[in-house]
Order: sequence, then C-alpha cells, then structure tokens
Amino acid sequence: MKSFKGYLKEAPAWTQSLSTMLFDLPRAELADVKIPLSPSIFSRVWPKPVRSKVFHLTDFDGVKKLKKMQGKKRSVSAFYNIDPYIISSGIKSEGGYVVEMDGDVLVAAPDDISSQPDKTGRRWLSWSTLIREMGGGSKIKKMEKDIENLLEDILIKNDMGPYKKKLTQNELNKGWSYLGKSVGGKEKSIIIKDYIDGMEKIMKKHSKQLRSLFTDYVDNRELTPDPDSGEFELWDEIVVNNFKIKKIHIGPEFGPDFEDEDDIDGFPFELYQDVGDMADYVTRTSQKGK
Repeated sequence: MKSFKGYLKEAPAWTQSLSTMLFDLPRAELADVKIPLSPSIFSRVWPKPVRSKVFHLTDFDGVKKLKKMQGKKRSVSAFYNIDPYIISSGIKSEGGYVVEMDGDVLVAAPDDISSQPDKTGRRWLSWSTLIREMGGGSKIKKMEKDIENLLEDILIKNDMGPYKKKLTQNELNKGWSYLGKSVGGKEKSIIIKDYIDGMEKIMKKHSKQLRSLFTDYVDNRELTPDPDSGEFELWDEIVVNNFKIKKIHIGPEFGPDFEDEDDIDGFPFELYQDVGDMADYVTRTSQKGK
C-alpha cells in the first residue's frame, strides 16, 4: 500500500477535494459511495492494461493541456461514439476539436457514467453507477457487503459513539456523513487513506468481476437504443490515462483558422466541413479497432 505521503505527492491538493467528495452521500443507503478509478490502484490490481484508440472532445486550449498530460497517470474522459451536436456544443468545454489518441482504458461504458474528477483529475464512480448504469447488478452484488464492512470498521476505529456492528445501510450512510463533518486535518487524512486502502483490497478481491464490468465494452463499442424510448445515448464514456495523441480533427466553426497551418502544436490535423462527418469518422475508426 502507498503511504499517505505518497498520495499527497501524487496529488497535493487532493485531500481537500476528497474531504467533500468522499463523505457527501445525499441519497439513501450506499448509492453515492465513491469507487476510485485510480491508475495506481488499477496497475496493482490489473498489471496488464487494456490499450485502445479513443477520442476526446475539447477546445483549442484543451489541446495544449492534453499535450502536457501525455504519458501520465492523470485520466481523461473519452468516447467511441458521439452525436454530431455534442461535437459542436461541447461537454465540459466549448467543443469543436476531437482529439484521436491511444490510451490505457480504466473504464468503458455504453453511456455517460458521470465519472467525477477530483481537483487533480483522478476520477471516481458512485456505487449506484456500477450497479445500475453499468449493469453490475448480480455480478458484483457481494462487493456491497465488503463496502459495508469497510465503512463500519472505519466508523468503529474512530469511536463514532453509538454506532456498532451491524448497522443498516441508512445508518452507515448517516454515520459516514457525520464522520466527515466531525473530523479534519491529519485525522481526516488518515481516514481517507484507510478508505482508499480498504477499497483497493475490495477491488482486488473482486478483480475478475470488476475487470469484466470495466472493460467488456471495449470489445463491443456499439450504442444500443433505450428499450423504452428507442433513443440512443449522445455519447459513450471511456476513461483513459497514459495516452498518446495521434491526430486532431477540427470542426467547420474553427477550420478556417488553420487553413494555412501545417500542424497544431506538432500534431497532424484534419479539417471538416460537417460535424456529421467527424462523428462518422469516430464511429468507423472505433469499430475497426475492435
């Protein structure tokens, strides 16, 4: 296990953001318990990464930021499929620039799984996302009891008054939220480290099931219609790190700015007259990589 100083070295501003994120459980039971998508944990649990070509939507400033992130642990959200409208409107940026890259896949899913980054870029998933949106259901149901035991052990270790084993999930929820409001400083730092170390042990115990849940979509890469509405998701989500940029695709809104350029920050690029053609290229290229 990595020491808490090791975590700080990896992410100096991390404890403040996690102090809010990890203890914020607004919904009932364990729905909002956070699962770490930490590259360090993944490399220990699954030493051989799944490598894949993916695409990331950004703007001009985002291209410069991505260049600095190449080959590093920090992860980004990417996709295999995307609606043309989203290319123009953007997701977390103004959009218009689709970056083609090869990266190590941490998680892949056929819809937006709302992976939540902390201030250093490390991403987290809620337990409900794993169970419901990603179809974990019966596959990792046994993992839920291990998460309950982890939270109980940390509560008892920190002498949370009347809270004793065994607690209901709602009692755990309230106790965990109260713990986050009751402690701070070094004490909270130790709790956070215990939580992450405990999660790593749980993930290692259920590594086979989680690996399937996290990466099976890499072999599929096809959006399927909603059984009720018949509508498709606007994009899927592939969380990757250790990526290398291959090419930049630029939509019609920004294309004229680069007509006389040979490259963008040293990367080859292609201009498009229609965002629909960009979306088609993304899907075709993703399907070829299966």
